[in-house]
Amino acid sequence: MKCLKTLFSMIILVSCHLEYGDGRRILRIKDFITDTNHKNVDYSQVFQKAWKGLCEGEGEGTGGSSLVINENEKYTIQPQLFEGPCVSSYIHIQIDGKIEAPKRPKQWGNKRTESWLMFKNVESLFINGSGVLDPHGENWWRSVRHSKRPRTLSFKQCTDIIYNGLTQYNSPKNHISVYGCTNATLSNLTLLAPEKSPNTDGIGISLSHNIRILDSSIQTGDDCIAITGGRGGSSDINITRVACGPGHGISIGSLGKGDIDDTVENVIVRSCSFWGTQNGARIKTWHGGKGLAKNILFENITVTNTKYPIIIDQHYSNGGTGHVKGNAVKVSDVTFRYIEGTSASKIAIKLDCDENQGCHNIVMEHIKLTSAKPGKKLSAYCKFADVKASFVNIHINCGLYP
Repeated sequence: MKCLKTLFSMIILVSCHLEYGDGRRILRIKDFITDTNHKNVDYSQVFQKAWKGLCEGEGEGTGGSSLVINENEKYTIQPQLFEGPCVSSYIHIQIDGKIEAPKRPKQWGNKRTESWLMFKNVESLFINGSGVLDPHGENWWRSVRHSKRPRTLSFKQCTDIIYNGLTQYNSPKNHISVYGCTNATLSNLTLLAPEKSPNTDGIGISLSHNIRILDSSIQTGDDCIAITGGRGGSSDINITRVACGPGHGISIGSLGKGDIDDTVENVIVRSCSFWGTQNGARIKTWHGGKGLAKNILFENITVTNTKYPIIIDQHYSNGGTGHVKGNAVKVSDVTFRYIEGTSASKIAIKLDCDENQGCHNIVMEHIKLTSAKPGKKLSAYCKFADVKASFVNIHINCGLYP
């Protein structure tokens, strides 16, 4: 609650300063453009100068700084690192125009970094607006292998972040990465990429705490949202009123890849919808991995023509084959409640748990799923799961449990 109050206070302060001036400096990109004829189509250095003005708090303003990009403005920039810590008490960037990357990968030169736009070690950052970020990822998908493609936007080791209102198109890889952050709210976002675009996840969260994703639409070629832990873990994640589809669903994981000790706990996914997705509510862990996924709630979920509306997979291999005996990521205290809609496959509920570790305290309540094909009967697949089911219209038989 304290974190939420802090964030709302920031929003109120920013709104007041923008409307009444109250000591806030208003900066504009054109203030930093020395090429008055606008012959230079790359504004990378201009944006770095603007960031320096924002971050260092230069000038007479005492209430922080705002950078405003108006609706009729359009800028092309190379990969950018916006790094803190900053002197300014908090920073506001309003994007109502369009920011785009060079259209061809070769035009990025030697600046092929992990992200096109990265905010690192920044505290109290508020980015909002009705504008567009377009990295032209469609030109990366076939010509550059996945490991060499950049994300569009990253928040790395940041604290007290608000990101609201923008639209992002066709990321080369993940649209947004939240890594090592504390207390961030991402809301009213639109993330768009074709259904078959490779590995274009919407939002990836890792090593982060107190993260909220609210009131957004995510249509991509991979997970709409994926939560991973790492050795420091991720916790207290709230995903509410997100429309997902197409895509691979909202996933806890994948966890435990490469024998990493992955921890994710205290996650709420509530009032979300899935349309034409590969999965709905999903937990995926690598066989042979370590760590845990616990205290997870999927509630008030609607699925439409979703292949696996509910799935826990402790044998995830991303296309590999075979199971590895021994370690497994612990999955426990997971609740699926008030989930309804249509399944595109016969198996609407899939609980594929490890024979040694198992899945513990899996609660299913008020589940009503029917086939997307009229007249087809649905079934559940369950192995090595401790399930407590009530008001579920599909019979779940997990057989003998060790």
